[in-house]
Amino acid sequence: MKLTQDYFEARKEAMKWLNSQPETRNYAKGLQILQKSGFKPSVAALLARNGEKEWTREKLKYSLRQMLQVYYNPDDPRFNDEDVDALNDEHKELVDLPNPEDDTQSKTPKPTEVEKLMEHYADYHKQRDIANRERAELPETNDDEVTAKRKELSEKMEGLTAKMEALWALRKRYDEDGTIPTFEEIEKACAETVTVKKEEEKPEDLTALDDATLKRQRSSTKTMLTKKQNMLLYQTQSKQEKPNPMPDCPKRVVLEKEVEHLQARLTRLEYEIARRK
Repeated sequence: MKLTQDYFEARKEAMKWLNSQPETRNYAKGLQILQKSGFKPSVAALLARNGEKEWTREKLKYSLRQMLQVYYNPDDPRFNDEDVDALNDEHKELVDLPNPEDDTQSKTPKPTEVEKLMEHYADYHKQRDIANRERAELPETNDDEVTAKRKELSEKMEGLTAKMEALWALRKRYDEDGTIPTFEEIEKACAETVTVKKEEEKPEDLTALDDATLKRQRSSTKTMLTKKQNMLLYQTQSKQEKPNPMPDCPKRVVLEKEVEHLQARLTRLEYEIARRK
């Protein structure tokens, strides 16, 4: 990225914006700073097109922090512009559900059940906002601790979104035909989880394999594991001179799960080989 006079001016403005209290940060002003800097035009366009939302606020803050780092290494591939389709996929999990604060504008009294429903909805909305913020704050590394935390927060957000969708379906029904949700329906919606349809995996019987097959499978598992880990760290299957971590997106979540599975399998293979010595 070329460092222009506009970039240096935007960098100073970004530092002031980021150092201000979160509640006083103006989204439009922050976006203007990002656009002025010339950093990742596709990201700036995406944020402008989607307007101020939960995930766009976090993406804007993260992008401005990245923009500050360009000064130290303008040629770092991490700072290259991003693919628009990948950016859209990255935020599919952040379903654009209504903001509970918008509901406070209505002066019409609502049934106790609906008020209770919206209390739960607002609470889950706040929890998801916090989890999204925490995930955005994680360092761009792929060590075990960060990877586990990123996975934990992503799964938490998916679970909260499932509850919010279930609650909002009841609220939408009330708005459309006046059907008041029962407390049982509300309780069921609050218990909603993300269902992963997967058969219970049976442990692989490694004792039935001969020594040569065990060693061959250990070698191939190591190779696959290295390629997956390189994809996370360099966005390519081979090791590069400089890290270029894969950003938070559905593809990263899938890769992290595959790495976890391969690490567990490698451990089982090595244990069985050691047991036979």
